[in-house]
Amino acid sequence: MFIISQAILASLFPVITKISLMRLTPIASLAWSMLFALIFFVFLGGIKGSLSKILDKEILPSLVGAGLIFGIVFPLLQFLGIKYTSAGNVGVILTLEVLFSFLFFNIWKKEFISTKHIAGCILMLLSAIIILIPNFSEFHKGDFIILFAVMLPPIGNLFQKRARAKIGSEGILFFRALMGVPALFLMAYLFGQYKTPPSGIWIIIALNGLVYFGLSKIFWVEGIHRISVTKSSALNSVGPVFTLLFAFLILKNVPSLAQIFAIPPAILGVYLLTRPAS
Repeated sequence: MFIISQAILASLFPVITKISLMRLTPIASLAWSMLFALIFFVFLGGIKGSLSKILDKEILPSLVGAGLIFGIVFPLLQFLGIKYTSAGNVGVILTLEVLFSFLFFNIWKKEFISTKHIAGCILMLLSAIIILIPNFSEFHKGDFIILFAVMLPPIGNLFQKRARAKIGSEGILFFRALMGVPALFLMAYLFGQYKTPPSGIWIIIALNGLVYFGLSKIFWVEGIHRISVTKSSALNSVGPVFTLLFAFLILKNVPSLAQIFAIPPAILGVYLLTRPAS
């Protein structure tokens, strides 16, 4: 439920980010969004009184690893990639996280995954690609940036799983944002991309920071704390199904016949992934 909830919240990320990049440079948009996330985690961590635990020497290496990947490198590559490609292309390429997670955790790290869950992963990946492929345009240089970026989350999630065993998700995400915000603002300044958001963009920046980099990331960390990263990544592929649903209900966009045929495999994939492994 945590992962599926995260997928619903994150399904509009490429579109929202694309809007912000109409008026802001990529690094500035990311830096301001991350600042809102940092404020959110300071508030949440203060309420729960958990931020002091980040100084524990046992978990500090894991926090630094997660912070470098998810606080700086991965989101930076995402924002730079989106600048030079379409939201549809980004959605398609990001689904490959399922494949890279499987290769990292189940092939290299030798984590067990049942045949039933492998079948669920394949169905989820197939469904997401069928839904997203009509929006895929020709290859752009941004696609290669996104492709490299999507190889990094399995490593970052390994660090997050280790840290979550000893500290709450708000502490991990606070540390990520604490590392990311000053580094990103410094990079924006050094590369001549620093810019204050125009008045009409503040709501988009706040939405990205509080929802995508805030609440949805809490759901993700809590999810991978309870189930495997490969299974989580596969369940996360249900996002395009919700995008289709929202587009139909809100924008009256009728899905294509191929996209409709992609929904049953997604439902079956979710069913298989949420069944016991035995």
